[in-house]
Amino acid sequence: MMHQVERRTLDGRACTFWIPEGEGPFPAICLCAGKEESLALSLLDAARSPAIYYHVEAEWERDFTPWPTPGLPGRDIFSGGAPEYLQFLRETVYPVLCSEFPIWDKQTHHAIAGYSLGGLFALWALFEADIFGAAASLSGSLWYDGWLDYLKTRLPSRGSRVYLSLGAGNPRMMAVGENTRRTFAYLVETLGDDNVTLEWNRGGHFTGVSNRWHKAIDWLTTAWV
Repeated sequence: MMHQVERRTLDGRACTFWIPEGEGPFPAICLCAGKEESLALSLLDAARSPAIYYHVEAEWERDFTPWPTPGLPGRDIFSGGAPEYLQFLRETVYPVLCSEFPIWDKQTHHAIAGYSLGGLFALWALFEADIFGAAASLSGSLWYDGWLDYLKTRLPSRGSRVYLSLGAGNPRMMAVGENTRRTFAYLVETLGDDNVTLEWNRGGHFTGVSNRWHKAIDWLTTAWV
């Protein structure tokens, strides 16, 4: 399906929107990723139903981390700028999305998806904001210091849908498997089996990334067919 691409700069951040042909209304998926152009183009055919995709410029170690914690070897510290980034999505990007594009106004038709730290942010944003009804955390950094403690303090909105997948690498991430299992169990308990999926993938954190994205988008959009 052909998509129109619109680029905006909102309060100094580059934003890209991919809008499918037709009158709509369409569901919308926020992509938390790095190379947004190639990623979005590769995902358009993975959806079960047409959707608007959008990506907002972000710095991984700042914008996708919910609170400060030491960084990984050779990388910047995790400075905990996710609250400000989420506020930007909710108060600046979301109003533009609603007023200028043909989208569903139902929370159930708005999703957020991310990989690695982007996956951590996507799941965290589902708990923190009232604009998303589904999240996909692909190889999400659920090893992040304090994640399980945070999880105990939050309940996802009733009817929310969550897709989890897993890959690991750095020794600090050894906890990711156990933390992902515990996150999955918590979500199943609160949302039910039908609304939560955990998919295990062969290979490490950087193996088969594109395929993992495709499976997540397929899962998210199945409910919108």
